[in-house]
Amino acid sequence: MRKLKLLLGAALLPVFLACGGGSDKSDNTGDSDSTNTEDVSENDGGIDPFKDFPKDKITANAGDYILTPSVNWQRDATEKGPDEVNFIFYKATLADVGDTYSKVDFISEKSVDIPNYMIIPIKSEQTVKVGDIVLTWWQSGSGMQRAIVTDASDPNAPIVNYIDIDWDNPAKNKEGIGIGQQTEQIDASTFHVITGKWQSGTTVAAKDGSDYKAVTIIKVSGEKVLTIGFGGAMKVYNKSDCTAIEIRPNVKAGDEVQAPWVGKFVNTTVIKVDQKFGRVWCEDPYSDDPMVIPFGDVTTGLDI
Repeated sequence: MRKLKLLLGAALLPVFLACGGGSDKSDNTGDSDSTNTEDVSENDGGIDPFKDFPKDKITANAGDYILTPSVNWQRDATEKGPDEVNFIFYKATLADVGDTYSKVDFISEKSVDIPNYMIIPIKSEQTVKVGDIVLTWWQSGSGMQRAIVTDASDPNAPIVNYIDIDWDNPAKNKEGIGIGQQTEQIDASTFHVITGKWQSGTTVAAKDGSDYKAVTIIKVSGEKVLTIGFGGAMKVYNKSDCTAIEIRPNVKAGDEVQAPWVGKFVNTTVIKVDQKFGRVWCEDPYSDDPMVIPFGDVTTGLDI
């Protein structure tokens, strides 16, 4: 099954690259600098894949980077149902902010009304220190990523390792380094620091039947949590069915923990912890090779 994970990573790589976010912010920004909500049309009957999820107003400004799925996927999910679509959150630019819908500039289409729950704002002008976990996107590829700061010589534009790319992903960069082990400098105002549980981009263990699914928070509103999980499946859970995971695990070699295996939490044992690269090596219950799990995905106390 370990080979299955590697093959899945390799298969998904061309998708990430083909949809890459390589354009500059100036290429992706609309003409409007206004954040006046009166200028934003409140959509009625447009894009709305999760009609029962609250469309709370977001805290962001026109021109900010955001993370949101492809507009075509959002339209397909509205028409066919979200269960029929696999999502990836890519970078886009916020054109204007509304109370329930906001206007988004995609690379291919400008000023599209998107429900606020499908938008993750990226806070601008943040600074970091070594070891911080940030929310960003894979800037030499694409797609939402958590990353750990490995060099903060420039705290506005740090060097990071993307912890959501499998450590042992077989694809390599042009220097011959595995893409899960590479570091690269990210641009200013393209990331923000994750400071605690229940934030967008963090992991929860969602009770789903007899399993605990490892899912990423997109939005929390009251007692509802909109998430994205294994294979890009999005789902709404009750907050009471979710256990938030610490962004930095307090574990050591030999500890009994729970960690995701193909999107589901399983019992395992810690082999080692790498603080610099934000990974925990754990025993794989189905293979002789270890699982390498990112910080924010290892926990204890789940009833498994």
